[in-house]
Amino acid sequence: MKKFFLSISAVAIISSCAVQQPIVPSKVNVQDVAQMSNATSNALLYHLPTTVIRVNVEVEKTISRVGPFYRYSQKMLNVSDVITKDNEEWRIKSVTVETFGKPDANKQYAISYSGASSAPFVNLTASGVLAGVNSENVIVDDHLKEFAADEVPTIQDVNFNNVAMIEKQLAKTSTAAMAEETANYIYKIRKRRFKILASDYEQLPPDGESYEVMVRELNKLEQDHMELFIGKKTTYTTVKTFDIIPDKMSTNNDVLFRFSTVSGIVDKMDVSGAPVYFELEAEEMNQLPDEAIIVEKDQEVRNGLYYCKPGKATVKIIDKNKLLKEQEVYLGQYGQVVSMPSNVLEEENISIRINPATGALQSINRK
Repeated sequence: MKKFFLSISAVAIISSCAVQQPIVPSKVNVQDVAQMSNATSNALLYHLPTTVIRVNVEVEKTISRVGPFYRYSQKMLNVSDVITKDNEEWRIKSVTVETFGKPDANKQYAISYSGASSAPFVNLTASGVLAGVNSENVIVDDHLKEFAADEVPTIQDVNFNNVAMIEKQLAKTSTAAMAEETANYIYKIRKRRFKILASDYEQLPPDGESYEVMVRELNKLEQDHMELFIGKKTTYTTVKTFDIIPDKMSTNNDVLFRFSTVSGIVDKMDVSGAPVYFELEAEEMNQLPDEAIIVEKDQEVRNGLYYCKPGKATVKIIDKNKLLKEQEVYLGQYGQVVSMPSNVLEEENISIRINPATGALQSINRK
């Protein structure tokens, strides 16, 4: 019986000790790394972004080649709209503007915390830019776009070597005779296609697919031979990208590149091309007032999560006097860095989304 009472007493003492263990309060403090005197080993580090403006310029090269029988196109085929001169010409097809973020070396922050909170669940891009806290959204590190290569197409010579000419055409000894035989062959192709479409053959293709294949091959054969008269035109498209990091101290009105209809996009120092300008007009931004914090004796001052209130600007891409593109963008470096109350991160089930391109606050939700 004594042993039983001793056991009960021991359990009571252990239970009493477990209940009396103190609960550690949640504390979060975010500091600017540049202003910290000592490095904090147990802090989480993140960067706010510098916004990069990327201009994508899509250009198109058109290669025109004269057909070997172009002089006989009117006489033998009654066609007058033909290419009469070899030519290569570039044109700007489209311009798009996008933004992405790079870590700003002057905007690095350290999150220190204790107790249960949302602070440890920081979402960062691969380059260390803040994208949120405790967020389930998929993070795309736009900084990696910096290493995207320009699209360079393989430009092949435009010629007429792939035209399948018959023996009668090749047997002719003069250009005029070859042109006449080629024109007769074109008329034969058209007559054969008409008879197929009109079901004027005793034996027709066995099914619809074979029927379509025959008509398609006849169309291609006619086109190849028609190009010997009217000429051939081929286009190639490529995209060139330009990255600009706007700075408040610069004019942000500069030659982006030069463009030539003969050579396409050339260097901004190459005077053979006409200048294409990049212009940035930033809007005046009202700065948020700094809140006066009254600190009592022995009171601890803590900061919350730092994020950006980005500034708005208008980007213009101008070719001489022609406006190619105008778009509003938001830039982290043109805005203001602000701090949330520290108690936001001190809650356990808070989810925060931050735009990794501008550092702007997108949402705060309770999970």
